[in-house]
Amino acid sequence: MNGLREALHEVASDAPALDLADWAITGSRRRRRARLAVASVSIMGGLVVLVGVALGVVPGIRTVTAGKPVVATETGGIADLPGRGVGPLSHAYRTFCLVGGPIPADCRNGGWRVVTRSGATYHVPQALGVKSGPTFYPLAISRDGRVIAYYSRSAGTFQVRDLESGAVRAAPVAIAEAKLGGNARLELSNDGRYLAFTGYPSRKEDGLIIDMRARTTTPLPAGWDPRSIDGTTVTLARYGRWGQKPGIWVMPLTGGGSPVTVGDIYTRISALSPDGAAVAALAQGKSPGTQDDTISVLDARTGRATSTVTIRGLAKDTGMVTLGAWLNAAEVTLATFPSGNRQITYAVNVRTGQVRKLAVYRPQAAMHLVVPGAPATA
Repeated sequence: MNGLREALHEVASDAPALDLADWAITGSRRRRRARLAVASVSIMGGLVVLVGVALGVVPGIRTVTAGKPVVATETGGIADLPGRGVGPLSHAYRTFCLVGGPIPADCRNGGWRVVTRSGATYHVPQALGVKSGPTFYPLAISRDGRVIAYYSRSAGTFQVRDLESGAVRAAPVAIAEAKLGGNARLELSNDGRYLAFTGYPSRKEDGLIIDMRARTTTPLPAGWDPRSIDGTTVTLARYGRWGQKPGIWVMPLTGGGSPVTVGDIYTRISALSPDGAAVAALAQGKSPGTQDDTISVLDARTGRATSTVTIRGLAKDTGMVTLGAWLNAAEVTLATFPSGNRQITYAVNVRTGQVRKLAVYRPQAAMHLVVPGAPATA
């Protein structure tokens, strides 16, 4: 039982940032701090994820009440992803049909669908989404929304697809489905050349950096979370759990380099800054399971915090979820899960702490949402 408890806690605590749908916000203390209800939901949250798909239960979606029919709230068919000529994507999300509440039109249980910036929606039948157990198969979108990567059962590995030209390229190495784990990570470079894959959060086996053009692979150390691929490097983060030292590693895509230890415990770390010198980070609060309301800039070479400011302008009931790509030298993206099946993405100025709203997403379940420029999650 201890082994199961540890495994469930690991899944819940290390669940990718966009998958944290069960955030709880304290009332009066929320003015100063967004509190994540990790301590109370880590076991139950992990258990729901592990058994949810088989039972038709998905975190963030109400379950079916006995005796009441399950009906879609919309009608009409959704086309499969065309072979070519698809514009840049706004986001992608999984759909679930065996649940109560709103069900998308033409629902395919556990399947991926993508939405373009112009509003066109397509199924992606080539991309595996969910398998009973469950295993969540990742999908990644490049920062410009023009390239996607996903796991293809027919290919037995990852594929990268250019949406405009329709060109598809399979990874040069077979990857067994069993190696994906329950919550695999997949990061895609903007030009679609590189993939960073890890079975995180299992941390038992090395992941891979895959060069789709040169047809080569490089080991990606176990236990490190890929945050971005920029030019010649992949930025990795480790959050300091289970006796590990929290750190940052800007690793060459051909391997090598050395990680640096950070001086505090951070719950989320961003992509690498445009100048390649820093990452942004959200600090843990005064006790485990809490999150500070500040944002820090960490020197990627030393791990030291060069600045820390209080985040300003978020609604009082907002839980900070994750940090993503930088928009410019001063602003980094922050995804939040306020309530219901919504995700709101902001730009945060790391010099002033001021936020500005960028986009509101309303997938069937926010924890199964992928947006461009964010590490792909389960």
